[in-house]
Amino acid sequence: MRNKLFTPVTFGPLTLRNRTIRSAAFESMCPGNNPSQMLLDYHRSVAAGGVGMTTVAYAAVTQSGLSFDRQLWLRPSIIPRLHELTKAVHDEGAAVGIQIGHCGNMSHKNICGVTPISASSGFNLYSPTFVRGMEKEELPEMAKAYGNAVNLAREAGFDAVEVHAGHGYLISQFLSPYTNRRKDEYGGSLENRMRFMDMVMEEVMKAAGNDMAVFVKMNMRDGFKGGMEIDESIQVAKRLLELGVHGLVLSGGFVSKAPMYVMRGAMPIRSMSYYMNCWWLKYGVRMFGKWMIPSVPFKEAYFLEDAL
Repeated sequence: MRNKLFTPVTFGPLTLRNRTIRSAAFESMCPGNNPSQMLLDYHRSVAAGGVGMTTVAYAAVTQSGLSFDRQLWLRPSIIPRLHELTKAVHDEGAAVGIQIGHCGNMSHKNICGVTPISASSGFNLYSPTFVRGMEKEELPEMAKAYGNAVNLAREAGFDAVEVHAGHGYLISQFLSPYTNRRKDEYGGSLENRMRFMDMVMEEVMKAAGNDMAVFVKMNMRDGFKGGMEIDESIQVAKRLLELGVHGLVLSGGFVSKAPMYVMRGAMPIRSMSYYMNCWWLKYGVRMFGKWMIPSVPFKEAYFLEDAL
């Protein structure tokens, strides 16, 4: 019997051999923010397994967008190595995409080299660090960084890009009323909160042209009171499709506020605190984690109802 899952599907200029896609989940295989042989071998093995497309994750569009020290930073010096990776995947018959994004306040100066930025100033307990709200004069330059990342991805041989606009990263921080407390034309109403996303996507679509597929990962719900809900997310999805996006990756949750809304199930408190460098946060999470970060019960296909 022939299952629809194993039939070809087309997204804009890209046709996949089947409908299975390795999602853009962070691999932590980029020491020094550079692609490693381990990263290449991993994605080659995924492609050899028969998927339609595998997605490299997560590539920061600027150094300030790095949230971990073993995370990819998309820049000209690593293009030859990335080209080896894309060739290896193509040789196995699969397509290959790359997730691009900026973590905004989900970083620390020790990692990204500057005071983390966001839609608004404040303090991020997750890092923990003070956060600087972006000046509106900085926004066009940041949007252009996303467009430049698309051009670099093409040069490296990628077939598609996935713009990360969910999970409480920079674009999501502008979209969410929880993190966007701006008083200018980029804050307040949903129309205003979408302005930065619009600016980014205009640069991305212009750079993608007619030979690269563009996906966007977005939240359906932020996962807590005061965040985005499904009614606003539907408007965001409509806007993205109007801008020419070829596919939406529907997700939810805020890494800094509701991480278990993304993954569901019991909070892995001891495992998470083990990797924390800040001693008071480490022991604080161990003692009070189950009250600080609420768990969300697991169920099969938990995003399906909202996606429909």
